[in-house]
Amino acid sequence: EKGRLSPWAEVEPNPAAIAWYVEEAQRLLEEQQHRAESLRTRGGHLAGFGAAVLALIAGNAGAAMGAVAGSARAVVGIALLAAALSVAIAVAVAIWGVFKPRSFVLVAADEIAIYGSDRFLTEPDLWRVQVRALRALEEATRETQEDGNAAAGSIMVSLYAVLAGLGFSLISLATLIFESI
Repeated sequence: EKGRLSPWAEVEPNPAAIAWYVEEAQRLLEEQQHRAESLRTRGGHLAGFGAAVLALIAGNAGAAMGAVAGSARAVVGIALLAAALSVAIAVAVAIWGVFKPRSFVLVAADEIAIYGSDRFLTEPDLWRVQVRALRALEEATRETQEDGNAAAGSIMVSLYAVLAGLGFSLISLATLIFESI
């Protein structure tokens, strides 16, 4: 019929269902926060490992270069330089991508302050406040998920760079071994 609202407009809100939605949204937000924190921790470990590998490369480059001569020396030097650059990139990406300041979103303090206002404290239908809280939780979860996804992307780039650095280090090591045989 023309001008008639959807059948949902005639149904009364279910306060118990809305309360469950709010609880579920809070749980999902907490999961995303734990995920983002875990990814930041992993990025920190990757940066620390990369820095240690970089220190090992730099500390042993002179000895490795002095152990061989001719074209083998060039191969070792280029491989060590490529390894050092790859690992340095990995450390930089991990630090920048994982540790750069991001907004750590929860339900904003301003939103919570509104719930304490007379308008909401005297609200006869709690579900109206819960719906507002549900919307705030949705926004916070979306932003936290985006932060976690950005950290995961940085970790993947760092991981590939560390693996490349290790590969170049293996080329250098293999050259040293074959030259000493």
